[in-house]
Amino acid sequence: MKLYRNIIFFLIAILCMGIFVGCNEDDTLDGATEVYITLNPTDIILRVGDTIKISALVTNLSGDRINTSVAWSVLDEKVAKILGDTAIVCVLGAQGKETKLKAELVNGKYALTSVTVTTNLPKGITPVNEEGLVISSKRSYDITHDSVLFAVSPKELLEDFTPQYTIEGLEEYKIPMTIDKEAGLVAIHYAAPRSAGEGKITVSIGEQATAQSASCSVLLMPVIYATFYGEKYADMPYLDTRPDKSVLPQWFAYTNETNMDINSEATIRVAMNIESGAKEDIEAAYKAYRWEVISGSSVVVTRMEEEFVENQGFDAVLTVRSGIDEGEAEFHCITPDTVLVATFTVQNYKTRYPVDEITVDRSSVSMSMGDVLMLTTGVVPSTSYAYHKPKVIAEDPTVVEVGKYDGNMITLKGLKVGTTKLVLTSSDKTLEIPVTITESIKSVLWESTNNRTLFVGQSVEWGVNVTTVSGGTNPYDVIWKSFDPSILTATPVEGSRGIITAIAEGTTTVRVEVNGVRSDAASVKVIGLQENLLYTSSNTDYENTVVYSDKDDLVILVTPESGYELIMITLAGVGKDDNYDGTYSVSDHQTDIEIDGAKVSATSGSVTIASRDTDALISFDLSFEVDNKTFTLKAENVLGVR
Repeated sequence: MKLYRNIIFFLIAILCMGIFVGCNEDDTLDGATEVYITLNPTDIILRVGDTIKISALVTNLSGDRINTSVAWSVLDEKVAKILGDTAIVCVLGAQGKETKLKAELVNGKYALTSVTVTTNLPKGITPVNEEGLVISSKRSYDITHDSVLFAVSPKELLEDFTPQYTIEGLEEYKIPMTIDKEAGLVAIHYAAPRSAGEGKITVSIGEQATAQSASCSVLLMPVIYATFYGEKYADMPYLDTRPDKSVLPQWFAYTNETNMDINSEATIRVAMNIESGAKEDIEAAYKAYRWEVISGSSVVVTRMEEEFVENQGFDAVLTVRSGIDEGEAEFHCITPDTVLVATFTVQNYKTRYPVDEITVDRSSVSMSMGDVLMLTTGVVPSTSYAYHKPKVIAEDPTVVEVGKYDGNMITLKGLKVGTTKLVLTSSDKTLEIPVTITESIKSVLWESTNNRTLFVGQSVEWGVNVTTVSGGTNPYDVIWKSFDPSILTATPVEGSRGIITAIAEGTTTVRVEVNGVRSDAASVKVIGLQENLLYTSSNTDYENTVVYSDKDDLVILVTPESGYELIMITLAGVGKDDNYDGTYSVSDHQTDIEIDGAKVSATSGSVTIASRDTDALISFDLSFEVDNKTFTLKAENVLGVR
């Protein structure tokens, strides 16, 4: 109703309430017959440190609100200033001055109200910060130039008296005092050392007998970035483990709630990082925080200390122990910039959350050495699990390692071959699980002597080298597999040996597996045998037919022009002399034949080498057996390189 009474006297309302008149009647700025701007508050009185919210209501003649933007400004910005279009504050040193607050619409219409800045400082001298707020202390550390401001009220005292100052625990700056008479401010300048402690600055003004004085403590300590951390903060980025300087202060947690059973112990940690990471700054910061007991007597402190973290800072560690009574306790970890709140709730878990049974997802554990598996634990009733998560220990921790929980699953790792038990305890219940750790296979490798080209019908023995993690003997069966049994078969024999039997021409692969560890797949080629082969100089390649000695053996290479690619005959103990001429009987010398990689030993026959200038004439008549069938291999005066 007050608004409508003011409509009658709208000329008066323009001056007192900041109301202006527009054009056509409507609920829009352009269509309204009259426009009223109501400022809140009016006739503003500001003091140093005040932040006063401002608003404007724009209505038409009918009282309907008009939604439109309002631009705020101060006619004299040396007296006051606008904060984010929502509040007004005074400018430091503007005490006793006045200006106008202006609210302007987009059509140019505006409203004004007065703004007066007064002082709320007590008479005399008072330490203040840069915003004009009264302070009793200031933090400063390792800086060559810093200062403390003192406000003098009334400021005219500075016209009559020169302030006097004392600096304790700090070093005077080269110009220790500056005075701004217009603002009524005295600044005392100093240098702060790189050490923890406390300094003090005192300023007095007036006649000696009645002089007013004030002091400001200077706390010598580095800037600390602090946060709680640990597994309970796994949902917060980077805080499940100790955050380093790259994380703080972007991510932090300022509250910690811990539930405790009676007669139990709990430890919480606050990561405190120092920007420089220097050892002397970290140690100086030890004095820059403190723990305070706020309420409760249900826990007692058993540990309260710092743990140094190189190049980062330190951990403020608090350990408490609960008694036999339920209750709550609150602790504050206080730094110059932060208060971190820790609460401990002590309950009797046994009576509040009973456990009837411990459950697991397996009745026994069997695993290979070095393997890792997850054991899922639980309790009945399940609602008690959060308070009675089973503790798991190994009866012999050298056999199996018990890791950390991930939810309701705990990690187990086999360490050595043997047996032991897992003992699970929850409340007053116990469960034992047998554990067997078996040998683990490190690698399965083929022996290098395994021949990977065979004649049809030929059987050879292969071997694999099985290495265990412990270095002991392999206790497991070696499983042999041919990928195409129609070409060859693979049959295990004693230990790590197997028999490979070629069935038909072709190529396939063989693989072995030992306790889940596989070898590489070995490619095996099976070739056919031609009967009654005869080679002469006309059907062999002279340049690639060679006779040479290999240590004590004589090696003959014959390269056919068709059919097989290469025939190699090795005579043991014949290669000692440079003169190879002669006839060598299989009965006197071990003679091995290799045709395109397939190997067999001659059972009878001989080899003859005769010189021809610098070359050699090669003749041989050799017999060998494959699958109880005899084959012959002959050569007559094959010319080769000697």
